Order: sequence, then C-alpha cells, then structure tokens
Amino acid sequence: MLSDTVIAPATPPGYGGVSLVRISGPKSEEIAKSLAKKTKPFKDRVATLSSIYNSRNEKIDDAIITYFKTPSSYTGENVIEISCHGNPIIVDQIITSVCNMGARIAEPGEFTKRAFLNGKLDLVQAESVAAIIKSQSTKAARINHKILSGDLSNKLREIKDSVLSVLAKLEFEFDISENELTQPNLIKNTVNIINNSRLSCGSLIDSYEEGRIVNKGARVVIYGEPNVGKSTLLNALLEKDRAITSETPGTTRDTVDAQIVLGGVPVTLIDTAGLRNSNNTLEAAGVERSRSEIKNADLLINVVTLGEKVKKSAGFGKEITVYNKSDIIDYPKKDGDTINISALMGHGLGELKNLIKNKLIIKNESGSSLVLTTRRQVMAISHCKDSLVAALKHLGNSAPELELVSFELRDAINQIDTLLGKTTADDILNKVFSGFCVGK
Repeated sequence: MLSDTVIAPATPPGYGGVSLVRISGPKSEEIAKSLAKKTKPFKDRVATLSSIYNSRNEKIDDAIITYFKTPSSYTGENVIEISCHGNPIIVDQIITSVCNMGARIAEPGEFTKRAFLNGKLDLVQAESVAAIIKSQSTKAARINHKILSGDLSNKLREIKDSVLSVLAKLEFEFDISENELTQPNLIKNTVNIINNSRLSCGSLIDSYEEGRIVNKGARVVIYGEPNVGKSTLLNALLEKDRAITSETPGTTRDTVDAQIVLGGVPVTLIDTAGLRNSNNTLEAAGVERSRSEIKNADLLINVVTLGEKVKKSAGFGKEITVYNKSDIIDYPKKDGDTINISALMGHGLGELKNLIKNKLIIKNESGSSLVLTTRRQVMAISHCKDSLVAALKHLGNSAPELELVSFELRDAINQIDTLLGKTTADDILNKVFSGFCVGK
C-alpha cells in the first residue's frame, strides 16, 4: 500500500443535487472522524449521516459518510466517500479541510492507479475504466464493461498458461535429456498447443478494428465533384443544417465535420470541398485538405450525379457510391455499394444509413466475444503471436533446438505480462493513467 492519503471530487464540477468527494489512504478514517467530530469508528460499508466541520470547528455541511475498509474497497486501501450538497463551494471547503489534515490532492487517475498497484485490477481492466467513462455509445460501454469484469484478462491468462505448460515440459526435457526425448509425443503436443495459442492471438488481433471503431468512432468522408450535394447530404444525415449549401460550385472551402451515432458506433461525418483544379488559393487549400481526409477515412461516400464518370478512390476498400438528386433525375435501380438518393427530399436516406452501418460494423466484426480496444494491446498481442510463430518454425526443423523454442516462448509470455501490467515500465503506467479524470 502507498503511505500517503489522497482526496479528489468524484463527480463533475458545478452545481447539482449531490457531489461526491473520495478519500483514499491510511489516514482516511482518521480524517473522516476529525471532519465529523466523532470518536467512534465508522462501520464498514454503512452510510452515516453526519455534520462535517473545518479545522476552525465551523460547520461546512450535513453529509453522508461511507467507509470502505481495506482491502474491500475500489483502491484496496481505506476509502471514505462523502456525499455532500452539490455546491462547488462546499466541495472546495471539504477538500481544503482534508488537505489541512494531512491529505493531498489526487493526480489524474490516481485512484485507479492505486487499485492497480494494490492488485485490485490488472492494467487491461484499469484501461477499461477510462474507456467506460469516455464511451459514446451503449455498445462501447458494453464492450468495456466486459473487459473490466475480467473477460479479456482471463483470455490472456488462458493463452499464457498454455504457453507456460509447454515451456515447463521443454525446459525439463533439455535439462535432463542428452540425445533422445524422454517425453513421448512432446514435439507434436507442443506444436498443437502453440498453434492453438497462435490462433487465439490472431483472433484477438482481428478484433482490434471493431474495438477501435466502437470506442474511438469512425471517420466517414463525403467527397465528390463540386455542386453534387455533399453538404446537403451531410445536413440530411444529421437532420439539421450544419453546412452551408448553395448552387454555386466551390461553396465549401474547408472540411466540415459533425458527430452522430449509427448502430452503436460513434461516427464523425466529414463534408469536404469539391474535388477539382482551382486557381483560387483558398479553394485549392480546401481541396488538398479533402484529399488528406480521404486518405484517413474509415469509409468514403462518393457523391455523384447523372452524367458524371464515377471516380473511385484508388486503393480504398470501403466506399459507397451515392447517386444524388433522384427527385429530379431518373436513375436506373442500383444495388450493392451503390445507391440512389435525394438528399434534399430525404429519399433513400434510411437505406443509406443502413449501408453505412453495414460497412462500418458488419465488415469489422471479428466474430469474437472479446475485442482489443487500444493500440498498446494489439501491439503486445502481435509481438506475442510473432514469438509463437518463431517457436513453431524452430519446432519444424528435423532436429529442433529446444533452447531456441524456449527463448521464443518466454518472449511470448513476457508480452502478455507487459499487457497485464506485471512487467510494465513506469512511463507506460504514467501514460495509461494520465488520461483519467482526477476523481477516478
């Protein structure tokens, strides 16, 4: 346990019915007793109504004090939660008084960091706490709750335990045998187990795109020639006027973005300047920015009208071609990744939204009940898989060198340990927890 005691508000700043202030550390109960002018200890997990006072014996507020005794608390330390009236002046007085009694202000994410350091959470679970708070859809919250409950950690430990089992047998073998193997079918069984672990890693890696899009959202870029109705389409999808529309080509000189949620996925829609050569400096800059957005998009919507030659974005797999202005142009029936709409009249927008959802969600669904959600996770599992593949390559030799296989398996295990936080450097820990809010 850490030796100091920290305090922070656990609810957003501002006015409200109730504010929550959280204290964690060895002096928590002592400080709470001083605040409440009590001599008897607080009962574990029992809410107690009490007046609280500052160091000058002046009443601050009437509040509910709840004590969580170590180790059965969020941080694994003694924790006090004070539910006071939702006034920032009252909250500030409580925090000031507690600091005068020997506590300090918590750093961002310090409560969860303490939970990790005290073994209440592993690093994967700790990351999911911040992800839950920042979730922009019910689907993202559901995925991150599964990670917080330990589902992903259990899968990683399952892979680790499998690799450990064969590593122990291999190291036993090259420690005691000189020529022939003493364990029947050792190589065959080892190959099967390592290959299954490799496949499990591959499944997790494939899930990252789904996790990334659900958590961080997708970028959908609307592009095309000038005056085809790109801005009108943006406004229609948002069901409000976000972009200026005009019959004059080149009205949109810069990218315009807005957020919606489709099928549980946060989507940033980006309206771009019409793609054409222009001598106007501002318009040319807008076109260049449009091309940059196209390169970084998760999905493109190519808006065209009758008579235009459809120009697909070279090398980009996810693209929908939208024939706009169907209210005044009689298009043949389209299917697949091509659709007829009228952005102005709203015709075909429901079908277009479904097509966008299918492109973003179904095409990215891994089929796994577990998904990776951070770049750190996918890099560690990728390195783990690479080490397993290298081990299989050594085992494929006619006379495999078990010491080399053992080296690769140890590296695979280290990658998983790094992911869970067992061998994580301080700079990685600081990066993980610095993105949290102060009271968490």
